Amino acid sequence: MDPTTLRDALLEYTIRTLWAVIVVAIALVLARAVRTVTMRRLTKYRAQGNATILLGNLAQLAVIVLGILVVLAIYTQGAFGWILTSFSVVGIVIGFSLQDILRNFFAGVWVLVERPFRIGDTIDVSGYTGLVEEMTFRTTLLRTDDGRQVIVPNGDFMTKPVVNLTRFPLRRGLLLLSLDAGTDLATEEVKAAVASVGAIARDPAPTVELLRVTGGKARYQVTFWAPDRAAAVAAAVAAVRARFPAAEVRAA
Repeated sequence: MDPTTLRDALLEYTIRTLWAVIVVAIALVLARAVRTVTMRRLTKYRAQGNATILLGNLAQLAVIVLGILVVLAIYTQGAFGWILTSFSVVGIVIGFSLQDILRNFFAGVWVLVERPFRIGDTIDVSGYTGLVEEMTFRTTLLRTDDGRQVIVPNGDFMTKPVVNLTRFPLRRGLLLLSLDAGTDLATEEVKAAVASVGAIARDPAPTVELLRVTGGKARYQVTFWAPDRAAAVAAAVAAVRARFPAAEVRAA
């Protein structure tokens, strides 16, 4: 080999190696900085701990991968386009093959970051109601009232309505009260009878509304709020019946 050609080749690769080392150093420093900033931002918004760590690591990995691609570009030059195309094709194939897994994964990241519900909440999703026992990056585990375990793919939380039954502690209760139209009914007495039940919330206060008068009967709707709806309804029915023995009272 011509000594001049060999010298030029060694000089060229020395320069490329120098640039590659600089890129690697910058990528490592930048990756650590991006990870730190990402985790601080997620912590500021009170994201779950494992989600914060995962997303911080993913951000760091993305910067490192970008650095590797730049190093490949430095060494391969003309061949880099072919390498990048190969990576793209492989990525597309993997993406199509694992699209359901990836969809559930990214939905799990969203659930852990946004926290529309937390462990210990009772939710209703996909026709199942249960207590959230565990949240992973692919699935969420629910325990139903009858002791069954339901494994819900996290992708369902992106496409289906989710009802968080724990977020607001009070539940609305309704009673239907029927009296003879000629009966002198004081709505304040009904409110007082309902409010006397300890299980019923004072705020918002119970309300009484006249619905209609038909067939000689006046029909009223009594509305109240309570943490335990079933127990409050039963107690409210008993309280109203005790105050108005002639009334027809039932839960709505």
